[in-house]
Amino acid sequence: MENSTQVKFFYLFGLQETFNNKSVYFTLSLITYLLIITVNLTLIITIIQEKGLHEPMYIFLCSLCVNGLYGTAGFYPKFLLDLQSDVQVISYGGCFTQAYVIYTSVMCEISTLTVMSYDRYVAICRPLLYHTIVTSLTVRKLLLLSWCYPLFIALIALSLAVRLPLCGSRIDKIFCDIPSILKHACLPITINQIWSQCVIVVHVLQILFIVFSYCQI
Repeated sequence: MENSTQVKFFYLFGLQETFNNKSVYFTLSLITYLLIITVNLTLIITIIQEKGLHEPMYIFLCSLCVNGLYGTAGFYPKFLLDLQSDVQVISYGGCFTQAYVIYTSVMCEISTLTVMSYDRYVAICRPLLYHTIVTSLTVRKLLLLSWCYPLFIALIALSLAVRLPLCGSRIDKIFCDIPSILKHACLPITINQIWSQCVIVVHVLQILFIVFSYCQI
């Protein structure tokens, strides 16, 4: 605690090897980002406008596209800005916000894929009961769960990280994430590590469920 300071900015050092080719990386990254936006928006608009696509599978796919836009918005704009800057710096609040967006986006993608695997399992393995089990109310509940769970879990992880005083501001990556921030914690991070292990166990269970459901299919 004696060496702790009030960190106002974080410095990103993940782009040091790209200084000689920043224009190339910027162009490729911009094209990739625009392509991601175009593809996801096209799918979202198509699913919304076509009434024939208002089925659970396509609704979950639409949710996955929305999450894709959400997650990339937390990474690409800052990354593109850093490629045009000599010093890659981000504010304290901005760093935690970016970490939260990226964290929730990854978790939401896993949750949505889990929900989609359940939908496909019921549709193929229990076709006669599909419309009884997967009702419109069930779809809404599954969508709500796939979004609220990641947002809530990440909020707890973020709260546990914000409470800690920091003794450094260097991040050896091109974006902020909670593990990189916790490396500079001036206090023990035992609670954070326990919470992370619990979340990892849930992720593993979700992945196992996805594998199991498709193996059954």
